[in-house]
Amino acid sequence: MLVDPLQLCELSSKEAAKMAKDRICLKKLPSSSPSIEFFKQSGWSDAQVMKLTRRQPKLIFANVETVLKPRMRSLQDMGFSDTEIFQLVSSCPTLLCLRDIQPTINFWRSLLGSNERFLKACKRNLFILTSSLARNIEPSISLLREHGISDERIAHMVVTMPGYFGRIDKLKEVIKYIEELGVPRDSGVYTYALHVVANVSRSKFDATSVTLMSFGWSQPDINALFRKCPNIWTHSKKNIRDKMTFLTKEAGCELTCISRYPLLLKCSLEKRLRPRYEVLKFLNQNKLLDREHNLPSVMMPNEEKFRKKFLFLLRKEKFIAQYDSYVVAVQGKQHVVAENLDC
Repeated sequence: MLVDPLQLCELSSKEAAKMAKDRICLKKLPSSSPSIEFFKQSGWSDAQVMKLTRRQPKLIFANVETVLKPRMRSLQDMGFSDTEIFQLVSSCPTLLCLRDIQPTINFWRSLLGSNERFLKACKRNLFILTSSLARNIEPSISLLREHGISDERIAHMVVTMPGYFGRIDKLKEVIKYIEELGVPRDSGVYTYALHVVANVSRSKFDATSVTLMSFGWSQPDINALFRKCPNIWTHSKKNIRDKMTFLTKEAGCELTCISRYPLLLKCSLEKRLRPRYEVLKFLNQNKLLDREHNLPSVMMPNEEKFRKKFLFLLRKEKFIAQYDSYVVAVQGKQHVVAENLDC
């Protein structure tokens, strides 16, 4: 098997041989490669051509006059710049092997509103280009619209979660399940619920629910928690168990409080919950607070607000060891910088 065309892209003999053996499932490579020369003449660097042919080796065999030139010209006619064409083809090399891709591209650009958002979606999931527009994409969009999801929210889903739009059957299952859980269609967390149910296996989803039940949650309580904060189900069973153990056993937090402030279960145990609780406990023990503060009022503020309201008291009263202990726990170093920390 000849590997000369691959070496035109400055692959080593070993790399070229490996590609020929592992990636190209055709009878024989040609002795020359007009397609590689076409990409180079179009301004692509050797490294860019090498990356492209590694992802889609069949392009080495593509006919320049009947396949590559017309399809590259079609992208230019649709208003893509040379840079955008490179980004698009690099994200989805199969694009140049597809016939009549223009309707699909125009559909997505119309929905997303810009080349930038379209390219971002393609980079995350090439299936939005390779899936059937009539069989999968348009029915998926119609289904979401029927369930009250606006085009703007759908566009956001395409950019952040494009995998939904390749399988209409899967999307129907997900929508049915989150409706069984009682998530309102107009809820701000509806799309997050879609994302969680679509990406978390049913066994993991159920394991999280069972873990919560072991701490006294009822099924209606769990469903209500999901409706408020579905992203909790993306955490591991151990992660949820450790936080629930800390909150209920160590910090004395009631289930009703956690239900009211479910973001507590998204916060980092070691970098937010435990360090802030230790600060609160120390301040209470030394009577440095002018009034009693419940756990959410300490855990929920961003880092800058927490420092201004609570942590500064340790510096003010010269409790430097406790102050440094908090900083090390949160940042891993003894230097405080006012910043927001996400849970």
